[in-house]
Amino acid sequence: MIVFSSAWGISGKLSLIGLIFLVLSTGNLQAQDEFCAAFKEGSFYIPPTDKLPVSYKVERNGETQIETVKSSPKGLLTEETEDTQYAVVKWLDNCSYRLWYDESRGPLSAVQQMINRNNGILVELLSVDGNCVNFRSTLVKPEEIVTILGQQCKD
Repeated sequence: MIVFSSAWGISGKLSLIGLIFLVLSTGNLQAQDEFCAAFKEGSFYIPPTDKLPVSYKVERNGETQIETVKSSPKGLLTEETEDTQYAVVKWLDNCSYRLWYDESRGPLSAVQQMINRNNGILVELLSVDGNCVNFRSTLVKPEEIVTILGQQCKD
């Protein structure tokens, strides 16, 4: 244990604790930035969940994201939602980005138009889990906030 002279008193101990916390937090932020960087570009898949039993392939390069349905239960999705979807990605920081559907690649569905009108989808990369990253996606609509938790895994 480190002992300070009486001139430091309790505030000296708190300063040391604050310094230790700052050093540990910086290390955690650097680790988080590293795992987030691994998911900024490349080929990924989103496995199905109980709430959304559909799996997707995602290709992300620069400000472009291409999503393709890999599998879904028969009859769950319309033909329109099974088509390849193109999106524009704007990174807000190392671990979060906003996604809008790319209207320059063709007409958007009613759902895609609604998403774009509501400032897109906010995606936050939360933690690493093996070769996957856990994420939270949020769509803020005037009448409700829709949040989905899921994973993106390296292909």
